[in-house]
Amino acid sequence: MSNLHINEENLKKLSNENLVLEQEESKKMTGYASVDRPWMKWHDKNNADLLVSDENFYDYFMKMTGEYPSDTILLDFMGKRGYTKEDIEREVSNQIKMFTNLGVKKGDTVSFMMLNVPEVIFMFLAINKMGAIANLIKFDESPERINFMLNLTKSKYFFISEVPPIIENVIKTTNLDNKLEKVIVVPVMESLGLPGQELNIPKFTTYKNYKDEYLKDTKVNLVSKGENETTLIVYTGGSTGDAKGVELTNKNLVAMAHGLKHSNYGFTYGKTSMNILPPAIAYYLNATCGLMICGVKTTLVPAFDINTYPDLVDTYKPNIIFSGPILLKSLQHSNIEDFSYLSSPASGGDKLYASEEEEINESLMKRGAGAVQQGYGASEETAVATCNPIIGPRVGSIGIPMVNVIASIFEYQTDKELAYGNGLVGEICITGPTLMKGYLNNKEATDFVLKKHSDGRIWAHTDDFGVMDQDGFLFHKGRAKRMLTRSGTKLWLPTLEEEIKKLDIVSDCCAVKLDDINEREVPVVHLVLNESEQTPEELIFQIDQYLTNNCPAYFMPKYYVIKKELPYTEVNKKLDFKTLEAENILDSENFNINGRIITEKQKVKTLKRY
Repeated sequence: MSNLHINEENLKKLSNENLVLEQEESKKMTGYASVDRPWMKWHDKNNADLLVSDENFYDYFMKMTGEYPSDTILLDFMGKRGYTKEDIEREVSNQIKMFTNLGVKKGDTVSFMMLNVPEVIFMFLAINKMGAIANLIKFDESPERINFMLNLTKSKYFFISEVPPIIENVIKTTNLDNKLEKVIVVPVMESLGLPGQELNIPKFTTYKNYKDEYLKDTKVNLVSKGENETTLIVYTGGSTGDAKGVELTNKNLVAMAHGLKHSNYGFTYGKTSMNILPPAIAYYLNATCGLMICGVKTTLVPAFDINTYPDLVDTYKPNIIFSGPILLKSLQHSNIEDFSYLSSPASGGDKLYASEEEEINESLMKRGAGAVQQGYGASEETAVATCNPIIGPRVGSIGIPMVNVIASIFEYQTDKELAYGNGLVGEICITGPTLMKGYLNNKEATDFVLKKHSDGRIWAHTDDFGVMDQDGFLFHKGRAKRMLTRSGTKLWLPTLEEEIKKLDIVSDCCAVKLDDINEREVPVVHLVLNESEQTPEELIFQIDQYLTNNCPAYFMPKYYVIKKELPYTEVNKKLDFKTLEAENILDSENFNINGRIITEKQKVKTLKRY
């Protein structure tokens, strides 16, 4: 098994060897990250470039997992059902038979709205092998949005989990204008042999009846699908029908898995992971199929909440978790005494501020865990573009690019690259084989994000601002949408949040911008205060004093809105700043306004956005 992942001891040795090589090559450096790729001192340079082939993701998955012993458990469902490569291959074969008999052909799109269960993975791999396309829809979407996504992809078949809210929304969707022919309802515990309920709904069929009718031998026409063919669609942006469908190809998924396998992130053979992410985001494939390709046993947990998350982690004791700041904080404040199994608590999806990261590290590392590995990426880059290395992660950084990804800093919305290592802030742009094909049937939006630069490469403009240090570590400075101009100076709202979170009197906060007749745009801070014997007025005075003494005058919030809790998106658990921005905090019918301090009179009804 010499071709398996190198272990962490060898990674340290490799890092030292690459540092020596980097010093020898220092005279060749240009000062521009797109050329120098300074982060490669942390990776194995032999795996810098992905060898492009015409294989589909399924064949790549089987080839890579075939390197491991045949009894290796790659996929696990709640610790109760394990699957080897051979088991997965058999399950996929059965799915191919059913899809073929259903009438699915090359180029067809099949839609899914399911919880995190093994059938999702088997179905996706089957569809990929057949040359069809999987259309992943979040389980909390409205009927109108579901309908938009079905029509955009011309879906005839829809697989959903047997969960009442999902069934109710899809019933409403079937009454709208779409081409749906059949909705197949899959029990959440199908893998454990637990039966589902009987259905008597037009167009709906149980998974049992589906198997009885379609699981039979048939002539299967498997397609050797090209690398640039779309195989997956996920959604980003919008709160109504204007969501954008991100087209991901075989090449994108293969490149993503290659990056996870060969980058110095510590995702190595023999480790274990726990996945709670929903199968409706690009990151889901990274956290499941991508890790399995690395030889990491992936345990699926179909449902959880923030309060029980620490208990889930302690039950399954994974080495690797992919979670956001809110979940890491739940671990930090838990009573669990031993986290020695947790070598890679990876963070993504939402920014983790340096002060928060330091506190989480201090808490978890005392209990034996590894340091937080913060990462960064979007669906447009197949979800992961950067991550902190397992050896020497840097607090506050979103990490270094994957081994086959290039990132650099540019002047906003231009192809003028800024030199790295000198603190210059600009737009984070990314290029490489993980870049999406484009937004489905939306050339205008595609052209805004994917731009051909003078170097001949296609770069994704992220609309995020950042800075890169001399070693290739990126530091996120905020989104363009989360910036305002005050007194002629740019204020990054995440930077204001980070300053306020340094105070132990604040448990959570979110800064948003508010239109103002005098200053055009002003910052408003929604915050949750820790319990204290002091009055809210006294605590706000302390925040004002801190900002006055430590920050420029334009940092001072126009208003503070005190809340019991802040909203987080249901699926991704991101701080929902759009919902807060939509609130009319100066509406005296819903809010008590006492100078600069505002509190809620009652539950304010706002449109929750995802």
